[in-house]
Amino acid sequence: MKVRCSGPVLAAAVLALGTAALPPAYADDMDPREIYEKAAPATVLVAGEGGSGSGFVYDAEKGLVATNAHVVEGQASLKVMIGDKTQPARLVGIDPCEDLAVLELTSVPPDLKALEFGKSKDVQTADTVTALGYPASIGGVGQKAVYTAGSVQNPQVADAEPSTSLPRYPALIQHSAAVNAGNSGGPLLNGQGQVVGVNTLGSGGDVQGQFFSISGDHARSVLDGLAEGVRKNDPGWILMGLDDPSLSTWFEDTDIDPAAVEKAQKQLIDSGVTGVFVVTARSNTPAAKAKLGLGDVVTAVKDTKVESVGGICDILQSASPGEVLPVQGVYSINADGKEMKFGAGWETDLTLDKESTTTGQ
Repeated sequence: MKVRCSGPVLAAAVLALGTAALPPAYADDMDPREIYEKAAPATVLVAGEGGSGSGFVYDAEKGLVATNAHVVEGQASLKVMIGDKTQPARLVGIDPCEDLAVLELTSVPPDLKALEFGKSKDVQTADTVTALGYPASIGGVGQKAVYTAGSVQNPQVADAEPSTSLPRYPALIQHSAAVNAGNSGGPLLNGQGQVVGVNTLGSGGDVQGQFFSISGDHARSVLDGLAEGVRKNDPGWILMGLDDPSLSTWFEDTDIDPAAVEKAQKQLIDSGVTGVFVVTARSNTPAAKAKLGLGDVVTAVKDTKVESVGGICDILQSASPGEVLPVQGVYSINADGKEMKFGAGWETDLTLDKESTTTGQ
């Protein structure tokens, strides 16, 4: 099963524990085993037809599960594994520009456990934190959530844009508790076993031992809206930065030749093109209705040059429901050599939905 990853900064699929020495615990902190036993039953594996990630139950009565948007974006037939049982789930709300989503179990088990949110504003440098999730290197029904522990390195990382393929994150917690591929969407816990973050990113390249979780205070304010059935900043496409070195890897195990993508990417960059690459567009969405699809490279939206997913999000977040956004771009691997020539420009209008409610994937 493929793990949902987006951009080179997501951690590699390696099952490893943090090696740094843990800071002293506060007197009222729970024992690590107590934290695990409290949180593991509410930490879930989220799986779709195209990959998997993690999540956690935060409302047991309603059967609501929080996770990252990049875990479920574009996925069909979502399922949630709770212990040794698998439950069908539906997408209730999603905001790719916040990288958050809410799922609802179609049938709520009577013994379902939930995690409570703590106050991430109270998290301080050197606090001990715990990350739970389902790394990609293990799998199968009945597997248990994996525990990693570390310390907070920076409790307030603001407006981070770690990759041109990722949105701009308003509030992150940087820590050393390992977050591997597959852990995305799982909980980051304080010493009382409360959620203070949503595990999202791992360090990449030469940087080691730095991991990032969306601040729990920020996430909770977004989740409340998504739980009402809101789909925000989601025209129905999946985008990656044209200059993202991992762009071609998205097409592994597909009918598209990754080498052809890499070749087209290099040709466009060498010719001075900047923008974002449309990986896919779901049917019956604003993107599909605008005839946007695989291989289109978006270079400008609303007469504003765009070079990253974060730039696209800035425009979407300031747009109104139902607004018509002029979009410009060029052809790449979708060029047919006739009407659509490689590198040639195109224009279209992207009409946003008037109502930002979910209508399924």
